[in-house]
Amino acid sequence: MILFVAAGYWLLLWVFAPVESASRIKQNYPQIPSIETIRQLFLSNLGGVSEDAMALVAGLTIGERGLVSSDLEQQMRDLSLTHLVAVSGANLAIVLGAIYFLTASLAMSRNLRFLIALIVMGCYVLLVGPESSVIRAATMAVFVMLGLWLGRGSNPIYALSSAVLLLLIVDPGLATDVGFGLSAFATAGLVGLAPVMYQKLESRMNKVLAAGIAATSSAQIYTLPIILYLQPSLPVYSVLANLLVEVAVAPITILGLLSVLFSAVNSEFATLFSYLASLGAQWIVVVAGTLSDLPLVRMHYLPGVWGIATAVAIAIFLTLYLRGNHLQGLAKHGLAAVLIFTISWIGNDLHRRGSFAGDWQIYACDVGQGDALLLRSQGQTALIDVGPDPEEVARCLQDAQVDSIELLVLTHFDSDHVAGLSGVIDKLTGQVLVSPFRDSRSIVERSTQLIESVGINTTHAETGMQGVLGDVRWLVISPSSGARDAVDSNDASVAMVFDFGSFSLLTLGDLGEAGQLRIYRQQQSLLNQLAQRELIVKVAHHGSADQLAKFYELIRADYGLFLVGENRYGHPARRALNLIESAGMVLRTDLHGPIAIAFDGQLLYRIGGKLSA
Repeated sequence: MILFVAAGYWLLLWVFAPVESASRIKQNYPQIPSIETIRQLFLSNLGGVSEDAMALVAGLTIGERGLVSSDLEQQMRDLSLTHLVAVSGANLAIVLGAIYFLTASLAMSRNLRFLIALIVMGCYVLLVGPESSVIRAATMAVFVMLGLWLGRGSNPIYALSSAVLLLLIVDPGLATDVGFGLSAFATAGLVGLAPVMYQKLESRMNKVLAAGIAATSSAQIYTLPIILYLQPSLPVYSVLANLLVEVAVAPITILGLLSVLFSAVNSEFATLFSYLASLGAQWIVVVAGTLSDLPLVRMHYLPGVWGIATAVAIAIFLTLYLRGNHLQGLAKHGLAAVLIFTISWIGNDLHRRGSFAGDWQIYACDVGQGDALLLRSQGQTALIDVGPDPEEVARCLQDAQVDSIELLVLTHFDSDHVAGLSGVIDKLTGQVLVSPFRDSRSIVERSTQLIESVGINTTHAETGMQGVLGDVRWLVISPSSGARDAVDSNDASVAMVFDFGSFSLLTLGDLGEAGQLRIYRQQQSLLNQLAQRELIVKVAHHGSADQLAKFYELIRADYGLFLVGENRYGHPARRALNLIESAGMVLRTDLHGPIAIAFDGQLLYRIGGKLSA
């Protein structure tokens, strides 16, 4: 009964939670100077075989997340190993298990063992800080120990439900805390599904392997609804990755805590223990790096409510089926139906993506809220902007099968257009055009230095500049020399026309109404010519409302590309959508994922499906 009470109360809190709901426990977590001193001593004595290994030791020992490199963090995210970037409930279980065996081996009384366990647990929670999963695990452990102390045994489902209910009563903000949800759901899988799954597996394989598969799979299945809510894609190698690394977690935790204990008394021993812990952490780094380089690291899954609903259904039906109660027959048919539906969708999506790239001439990358647009002719490739994230644009180039970039255009130096530069820098082989606007932001210097590091100099793009990419002729139509008419970076965006022979492409960067008006007045003849042929326009500024209506009414584009992602700016604005819809078709990366366009007697397009991995 308490399970349903806790679940129902949690659901009500989640549904009616304020937009800015936050955990009171986290906000008011005590900052104890002596604890902070111990943490700093541990970090100052940290040693290891690599920077990433040291970062994982710090994360798994005291919950320090700031040392993990962005590359490793992305690899861990792709493989659903993020629980190893910082302390989780599993680490607390390891600590309490070690304390139990230590006190039992010393023949301590039961009451003394409970007291020591509570003291150690309290100190550990203070050491690692306000980690939702640790708070959940500690509260659950109190209920378990209370049941054992009273001689009533321990029901893990009852303990979990009681812990969740108590914490939500004390701190309703935890209802929307992702870490708390993942921890509680993973534990529910471990106590509700893992035991019966293990019973089915142990007769078919090694018992240790069966236990590992049951625990890992159960946690993954039960947390899948939350994972899909955050990122609607399946981590293909997550079970394998967790199986390979879980053997290292306990040694890292114990050795890391020994390093903490020695940090205040003997720095040499502290460094030694952290170095030994880093050997196990390096194994995790190697596994993450190896598996994340494999193809199809994440697989597309049903987006939105459908994906979450099917994940919930799979967890419920599988649990009921394996537990073998009177609902087993219904669960069997329900599970089969959901799996058939899900596998069919995934299979269709894989087929669509496998044949998606093909012979494209224009390829709009899905890089979130930012621009990255590929053009190809006669084996040569141009890239207009690189988006906000190196990983995303690199993945786009891989999907589009691009090995080299003969022309790179950075329309202006806003981060959503240039921050992904490091993801493509190794593919640059030709010319790089940039806006001539005098921009004092540090990202300009960093980007320029990165380009020059591969032996390429940047060239200021100015009106009238032209060139050839394969069979495609390109022409810069804005800004003017030195961007003297521009008032800011957006207004100085590089705008270009690409003539593919059978059709044209017009790219506008982040130009607003004023910049479009300058082109409208200065390039009237060219715009009239574009209006007479099949035309694609990369709509300015992700489809903001700052558009010149008569500009779009004149060119009457057949396709309007909106390179846009989730954002707080209201992009694309209804006004911008209406301007395109009045004459042509709207194509949006936030809805359609990557978009490939080619000409075969007429303009044809294919959508890759919303990329979420």
